[in-house]
Amino acid sequence: MSRRVKFFATNDLACGPNLRKSEKVIQEYEKGKEVNDINDIIELNNIKKYFDNKIYLLEWESEEIERYESFIKSSYSEIAIYIKSINEDNFQDYYCTVDKDYIDEYWELIDRFKAYESITKEFFKEFIINFKIPVYKLLKHKNIVRYYEEIIRECLLINPSSAEILLDHFEMEHISERAPIYIPKKLSTLDKERIIINYIEGNNPNLNYLQLISNIQSSKDKLDISPKTLLKAKRKAEELEAELFQNNSGVLMETSVLFTSSQEEEYKVKIENSSVTATYSKEWIEENKDYPTLLNNFIYLFGFVDFQMRSTHVSKLSNMGVFERYLLTSSKNAYKKGVAFEQMNSLSLLQLMGYYNVLFSIGIRLEEVIEWFFKHYLSSEFNAQNFKTTMPSSSSTILEKCTNIMPTMESVLKQFTLFVDEGYIDFELLEIRSEHLIYKNIPSLVEKKYAYGYGKEYGTATFLLFSDQSGLGYYERSKKSYGSFYELLSNEKLRWSEYPEHVHSRINWLIEHNYLSVDKEEFISISNKPLIIILKELYFNEVISYWKYPMSFRKIIDELEKKYIIEFENSLFSRPEQDYIDYFLNKSKFNNGLDLRNKYSHTQPFIQEDEQIHHQNYMTFLRIFVLLVIKINDDFCISEEITENRKKALD
Repeated sequence: MSRRVKFFATNDLACGPNLRKSEKVIQEYEKGKEVNDINDIIELNNIKKYFDNKIYLLEWESEEIERYESFIKSSYSEIAIYIKSINEDNFQDYYCTVDKDYIDEYWELIDRFKAYESITKEFFKEFIINFKIPVYKLLKHKNIVRYYEEIIRECLLINPSSAEILLDHFEMEHISERAPIYIPKKLSTLDKERIIINYIEGNNPNLNYLQLISNIQSSKDKLDISPKTLLKAKRKAEELEAELFQNNSGVLMETSVLFTSSQEEEYKVKIENSSVTATYSKEWIEENKDYPTLLNNFIYLFGFVDFQMRSTHVSKLSNMGVFERYLLTSSKNAYKKGVAFEQMNSLSLLQLMGYYNVLFSIGIRLEEVIEWFFKHYLSSEFNAQNFKTTMPSSSSTILEKCTNIMPTMESVLKQFTLFVDEGYIDFELLEIRSEHLIYKNIPSLVEKKYAYGYGKEYGTATFLLFSDQSGLGYYERSKKSYGSFYELLSNEKLRWSEYPEHVHSRINWLIEHNYLSVDKEEFISISNKPLIIILKELYFNEVISYWKYPMSFRKIIDELEKKYIIEFENSLFSRPEQDYIDYFLNKSKFNNGLDLRNKYSHTQPFIQEDEQIHHQNYMTFLRIFVLLVIKINDDFCISEEITENRKKALD
């Protein structure tokens, strides 16, 4: 089969070798070769795909391209005639003759030229049963699915893998684009649920798929699964997890936080293998207990945000390993999180719990510090009057604290929204507005608060420069492999000619779009370092804060907007932060959301059973509240700085 031409994709690395094979095949036909079997027909069709997509070898002259295209055009009618001649008398023989790597293309041609119309449903059913044709192969072809709809429905109902097919199609997120499949319209909602139930109750359900099922957000257009079935999947998944980890198999990850009186440094963080240990000076905290410093500790001591005041707790694709990004089963409706997110989640909760207890031991409640921020700090520092908040009291039970903190937080956000809209807070007006709080809609005091990369050019440039999957990170001369092309460029001096031919087009793209330049000696260098720094921040953090950059950088960002490479939004929370908050508080956006807000909307008897869970949930609420404080303070600071700079410009 290796001698045959195969078409994979327009940007596949095998294009070059397959085009050379194509050239030889065309030349053989020009010398008088004739079509011998179905494989020759499929090969001609594969060659045609290259020419249809205008993919040629660089060394081909225009005359050669024209000649080859003329041949391919004339051969199309032969392909059509051959496939249309397929019927019940020869269908089985042809199928047995097809090379195994050409099976998909065989069905593709049967579908395109409607050869199935010459094959009765009875014959087709017997054929797919006798030859054990995988139903997934058939689902790739729309016309075949429509023509044999009832037969394919029956196959799905009895096929053990059908549940995984449905989940792959409707629920699972795929990083790379996949060929579409077509589910028979006759496969009813009840059919789909029966398939799912059979899978759950089957002999070897996959744990990843069971977890996927348990988090399905039912939809009549996709999978409408009853709560009873979702619960069945959840319990089966828990059962398999218990069996899988009964011998404590897995990788041990430890996260430790210690507040000590014997440490001189304000903080120390030690990372060793998969373990993180953070120690903080209790004495330093006790000596610096003014409220502004106590809040600043979340920034400078615990690192809840970075230098652009972006939350460091959010899940980012760049923090996930290759295995987590590409191989783990994940719903397209799930909040994507990996090991780094889970470890940061544990660390930040431990930091907050420890800090909360240290403050309490010196007579300070964190809730009172937050109240001070809204009632006194905003008015004295920014003349933002009339903010009101009442945090849970010290006498409240932990369940009452969990129940009361969310209305308080939402009230503060509504007050801030009104202040942005009107410039003041009027509680009577606030009551009349009574809008449902949506975190992405909470506005910012400043224009161009955040910038996000988007569009084809942004995606291509950042992938080639910063992705560990670009194929440009290996340097042959030094035999070193770097995490990205950018990292390689930062550490090595390399020439364009030192790269293999199959990646030249990628490097040329970066040169043509002025991200890289090549000097007379063919050395590659970065054309505009500030631009690359901006793109790097966008790629790894998924957002940048416009006003955190100096004027020279902001001009570049403005140019990127004009080129439709970035877009601005004016919101209090960045998109990653919005998703982070939604994951913990709701389940409307992410099917794996923790839904903590709704858990405490009404006091439910079963919630009272485990106080430890309530304590952890309360810390989660407080952590979000602290982020809210940091973001609002940053918003006021940026707004004030912009106003002062404009005044200076006018003076």
